[in-house]
Amino acid sequence: MQIVETEKLEWALIVPNTRGGDIYRKVIHTAQGGDGVSYDVRIELFSEGDRAYTAIRHRHDFEQLRFAVSGSMDLGFTTLNEGEVGYFPANAYYGPQKCAGAIILIAQWGDHFITKEASDRAVAELSETGKFSDGIYHGLDENGKPYSKDPLNAIWEQVFNRPYVPQPARYRQPIVMSPDAFGWSEPEGQVRRRRLGRFTENDTEIEMISWIEDGTFHSQVVDDDRPTLMFTTAGTFSHDDAQFGALTGLWVEPGRSAKLDAQVGSTLLLVRFPGSTSRITLE
Repeated sequence: MQIVETEKLEWALIVPNTRGGDIYRKVIHTAQGGDGVSYDVRIELFSEGDRAYTAIRHRHDFEQLRFAVSGSMDLGFTTLNEGEVGYFPANAYYGPQKCAGAIILIAQWGDHFITKEASDRAVAELSETGKFSDGIYHGLDENGKPYSKDPLNAIWEQVFNRPYVPQPARYRQPIVMSPDAFGWSEPEGQVRRRRLGRFTENDTEIEMISWIEDGTFHSQVVDDDRPTLMFTTAGTFSHDDAQFGALTGLWVEPGRSAKLDAQVGSTLLLVRFPGSTSRITLE
């Protein structure tokens, strides 16, 4: 199990940033790219004032989850408030977005996933013939005619060398969940659960775990081929000889079981992602 105590990491400015404003990040798990589903997890701090984050209304072919650690984010159709979880299905429109001063946990996964290294190369190449400005890419087509498009779509086309053709969305818009509005399960040993949702044929599963007494939680089920993210939201935890608190990310590879000890009142967000052979895009 990979354990990342984000409280011990320094914020790193995201460069280049093709959206508006400044964003800082702390990485929990880095996407590897390749043929199967790849997963990218980090927490991000959004600047305030004239460097606050903005994004146009858009969609993308990967899936996304956001958890508001502190502050809130305007999603265009609603607001993701502190403590809420948002599931952003592939190909579903949302935005325009605005965010200032918030800290947001962000997970993204997809089977045509573009790593940061590939994205940076594409941005450099596109910048030779066009310009990223105010959250939009402005370029010239093969006939010298100006055009504008979403930066993510421009990057996608540069990486894959073909037009970006979005597919129908499984859900028409993102889903925002308020965990406090959910009931708790019956106690399961030392913990209880709030089951927030289970999505698509690829079986994305989201829940909150709370310790009702000191004890151990087993993170995985037998023969599960899905990787698991646990993100601690309150309390005191330990695994083997490691002790840590809130805002720690724990990444569990598929088929692995992990035990996590915690004190009563401790809580975490648990996400089981689709397996690496899942089909997020259906082309």
